[in-house]
Amino acid sequence: MKMCARSVVVAGVMLGSMQICMEQAGVRSAIARTGVVSKESAQPSSSSEAARSAKLAEELEKIREKHGVPAVAGAVVTTEGTWVASAAGLRAAGRDEKITAGDQFHLGSCTKAMTGTLCAILVEEGVISWDLTLGEALPDLKDSMHEKYRGVTIADLLTQRSGVPTEMNRDGLWGWLWQSTLDVKEQRAHCTKTMLAWGPDHDASKFVYANANFIIAGHVLEVKTGKSWEDLMREKLFNPLGMTTAGFGAPGEDGKFDQPQGHRSPTSPVGVGKGADNPPALGPAGTVHASMEDWGKFVSLHLRGEKAAREGKGVEVGAVTIKPETFRKLHEPVKGNGADYAMGWGVTERPWAKGDEGKMGVITHNGSNTMWMCVVWAAPDAGFAVLSATNIGGDVAGKACDDVAGALIGMYQKAR
Repeated sequence: MKMCARSVVVAGVMLGSMQICMEQAGVRSAIARTGVVSKESAQPSSSSEAARSAKLAEELEKIREKHGVPAVAGAVVTTEGTWVASAAGLRAAGRDEKITAGDQFHLGSCTKAMTGTLCAILVEEGVISWDLTLGEALPDLKDSMHEKYRGVTIADLLTQRSGVPTEMNRDGLWGWLWQSTLDVKEQRAHCTKTMLAWGPDHDASKFVYANANFIIAGHVLEVKTGKSWEDLMREKLFNPLGMTTAGFGAPGEDGKFDQPQGHRSPTSPVGVGKGADNPPALGPAGTVHASMEDWGKFVSLHLRGEKAAREGKGVEVGAVTIKPETFRKLHEPVKGNGADYAMGWGVTERPWAKGDEGKMGVITHNGSNTMWMCVVWAAPDAGFAVLSATNIGGDVAGKACDDVAGALIGMYQKAR
């Protein structure tokens, strides 16, 4: 699979070179504009909500046709959950199966915020701390780990300021990840040991986007708990939030067309299975899939968490209460020297995100394994977020997601 490795601008913030792109399209400042449409839930509870959902679907179809992509999907979420969700297009080019509002999309690097949130939950449980160092967490690697990594913390990894190399193809590692039949935990252990032996390729104080940061963080969680990152995600995040469609890798079953498929071009679906996503070891950096509504449940948690933190309150995720200071940590960027990046979120401002107190902060990220594309813009001050996705990668995907996001912002603001 060809991976992206170029500098891009997301939400007006330079986020650097990356392999799972953040992403191929700029998600440009034009999203400050307003658009059209209305409100709904993924399963309408009234005829008026159904009508609004249908109107959104019409808008999405116009955007899909404009850019010639197989399908697009969009959702607005608030602190109370999904406000509208709809989709338009086909699950796979050349097939008849239409996409639905409940279909699953690959979320790519939008997984990173989920890994950060999982870390926050484990901080509250006392399993890890933000200042836990790699030297402390991985004593078995004390002889092979480069000395400059021994003081790198979990917080450093999640904010992309560790010095870890961006490229993973040195010493045949990338090819090994594709071919390995080892358990995924063992794959991450091998990947971590290999990359920590290389030594930094840049100043650790500088923001440099690297998937390896999150792979290593995921491995630390596995070492500290004895469970795979995938099992931890299900147990600590997906199940408590009711994210029943969430999973890992390309969605669906091979040959059934029961879910959308990624595309390398508008006419080339990639199927399901090996080659339809990055190697599983990259999970903490970008392999989650979910429906728009279930992704929205996660984003809504962050809207609620930010609101609660400002009020000095915690927010519950299952049996765990994430304290205000812990949730603020997730959204607090390390500023300057590359980008304002928090734990899986780019942090910036947009005029359309202005709340009652005049603040207009947004947290944002996008994701793509080069065959899918998605973008989230969350405006805690205004109390809503917009999610957009398509089942194709490349520049055209970014432009389509931009248009969907702009339409959703306008829809919500017009209805308020």
